[in-house]
Formats: sequence, C-alpha cells, structure tokens
Amino acid sequence: MTEESNLNPPQKLTELYREFYRANKKYNPKTNAVLKPIDVASKTILEADRSFAGENLINVVAAEVSKLMDRVHASTAEDRWIFKKREEEREAILKFASYFVKDVFYETFAGDRACIEGQKMNLIKDTCELIYRLEYTYYFCPCFDPNVKC
Repeated sequence: MTEESNLNPPQKLTELYREFYRANKKYNPKTNAVLKPIDVASKTILEADRSFAGENLINVVAAEVSKLMDRVHASTAEDRWIFKKREEEREAILKFASYFVKDVFYETFAGDRACIEGQKMNLIKDTCELIYRLEYTYYFCPCFDPNVKC
C-alpha cells in the first residue's frame, strides 16, 4: 500500500467518494445509493478488457464514475453532487479511481478480479457503508455535539 492510503482502504475510499458524491436521501439512504461509486468502479474493473491495466484502467474507471455523475447532474440518477465546477469534480473522481485501482485492486487484491466479486470486497463495502453513515450521523445529528443535550 502507498503511504497515502494509511493502511485503511475503507476509510480512504469513503473519504474520496464523499468529496464528489452523496446518496440523495438525507435519512437512512439505501445501501446501493451509499455505495454507488464503489459499485460502478468494481463493475468497470470486472467488465473491462484484461488488456486495460495501470493508468488505462484508472482512466476507464474514472470515465464510468464520471458518467454516473453526469446522470446525477442531469437528475436522471437519484443522488447528489457536491461540486458546482465540473473540473473539480473530475479531479476528485480521478483521485478516487486512482486509489481504487492502485491501492484496492492492485495492492489489496493483487490484481485478482475474483476478489472484486468476493467476500473481501464485500467486507470493504460493508465497512465503507458504516463509515459513510457514521460521518453522516456526526454531521447531522445534534446529539453528537457536546454543546447540545439530547
């Protein structure tokens, strides 16, 4: 793993995709909405031609996640975008795609596509969902503010 990954793929993945994407429902969004960027990245790796590797695979994953965000901006996909400037959004998507391909797929899974479909990826996704929901709770719930009594 790279130094930047901090040896915690779920935490880093969640931080990276929350920079550009949020599930639409404020309270208790569905799992597939919470994990959509990860699902798109995973599916892209599984369906990509095996000749795509390294930077090419990163670009393919980034392109598919960008298409998701195009649908979000056009309101044909439920969910929320974060950036008004699409250039900033594309940069955040590229960082997410790079981390997903390099650190998760190549480093954590040693480039084994079967792991993307397997239990290891499910554990990462489950952890990402928990982290996403915890961050949301901390952000919106006044009970987590030490100055507020619930």
